[in-house]
Amino acid sequence: MRPTLYLKLSCNQMHLTHLQNGRELHLLADPPFSNQRLLVADFAVAEHLLQRAIAELLPTRLLRLSRPPQLLIQPLERLEGGLSQVEERILLELGLGCGARKVRLHMGPELDSAGVLAKLRS
Repeated sequence: MRPTLYLKLSCNQMHLTHLQNGRELHLLADPPFSNQRLLVADFAVAEHLLQRAIAELLPTRLLRLSRPPQLLIQPLERLEGGLSQVEERILLELGLGCGARKVRLHMGPELDSAGVLAKLRS
């Protein structure tokens, strides 16, 4: 079974949940990856933080033996007027660059496990 991860992204913070085992990880960015205008202004810092979080939730042995994870990313801040195509691309590339096979974005209320799985299926 493909591991399923749910990333809630806010200014300089990531909250990552592994849906199958319920483990959660909350990380604060130091140095920051957000600025006054963009949720992800420093791509390298955000990517490194997400890679660290995924490595902690999915042990290396499991990463090699299992299928790549699927990831739902939900930006929680800096959404005034919606996301531009560039912002959407940043978030999708962030997930793909961290080894996720399937990455989807969700704008709206926070989801439960069933909601995350439904969004990833659509």
